[in-house]
Amino acid sequence: MLQFAEGEVTRLRREFKLVIEREAAVALCARLSASLGDYLPPPTRITSVYFDKPGYPLAVRALGTPNDCLKVRTKEYSPDVGAGGVERVVLEVKRERNGVTQKRRVWVPRAQLGTVLQGGVRLLPLIAGGNLVPVLAVTYRRHVYQCSQAWRVTVDRDIGFHRVTPELALGERTLSAERLGEPLALDGRVVVEVKHLGEELPEWLAALHPGRKPAYSKFAEGMARVHDFVADGILGG
Repeated sequence: MLQFAEGEVTRLRREFKLVIEREAAVALCARLSASLGDYLPPPTRITSVYFDKPGYPLAVRALGTPNDCLKVRTKEYSPDVGAGGVERVVLEVKRERNGVTQKRRVWVPRAQLGTVLQGGVRLLPLIAGGNLVPVLAVTYRRHVYQCSQAWRVTVDRDIGFHRVTPELALGERTLSAERLGEPLALDGRVVVEVKHLGEELPEWLAALHPGRKPAYSKFAEGMARVHDFVADGILGG
């Protein structure tokens, strides 16, 4: 089995996203499954918490310049393969610029998360200076399709946007959708991300590229819906 989360295609890659309706997603997933020998990958439930500084500079940037932005977030997976009974999150700094995505990520026990965010210079230098506060939680269900280390496709459904308190975001207990409660907003569409290392994709997969349309971002979309953010009319992870 390929190790999805820690491979090169996670750390430094090119990617494109498209937002499709559920009927189109069924057809796409059938083709992706066929490329894996008719294997249907099991779903993973994901909870992401996004962080920002006073004045929301990261949110404003994600809304205004989605092709040149920075995101700081935690992710929790259910099931969490490899957790070994430890309640943990992965802390990520995601840098997106002109179609190239770079990630720095580190697994952190939940009991240490608050300390790491306040003084994580050695782990993730881009968050030096602290003052980060949780501003948005996003829950969704993901299927991952990958048959080589060169490219991967993720399909996200049932996307919910939630307000989140520091007590929940930085607490020692796993943050599930149930603990967050009902989302304030839902996105009934399906978000597809094609992530690759710059090598040639299968023709049918490359044809999905949406061109110059504004990129979809769960962070920007959620901030716009939950916090009423609008930047130049763009709702654009």
